[in-house]
Amino acid sequence: MPTITPAHLHELLASTDRDAALVVVGGQAAVVPTTPAGRDEADDALVITTRDAVIAELDTGANDEQLERLAQRLDTALDSLGG
Repeated sequence: MPTITPAHLHELLASTDRDAALVVVGGQAAVVPTTPAGRDEADDALVITTRDAVIAELDTGANDEQLERLAQRLDTALDSLGG
């Protein structure tokens, strides 16, 4: 089962925090804000990507197929790190 899914990318893109990030903590992916409280909760997190990075790569009109491919690439990269 993949750690990074298209649902995570949808959640990241839907975030109202422009600096939100997709992170992995304890083997679980999550979208976190970049507020001081969000950073404190994610001190041990591995940042996978940010909202702005996904928007820059896929443009704002990204479709489900593009999000699926990006999620697969990010999950593969995470697996190669031993995550």
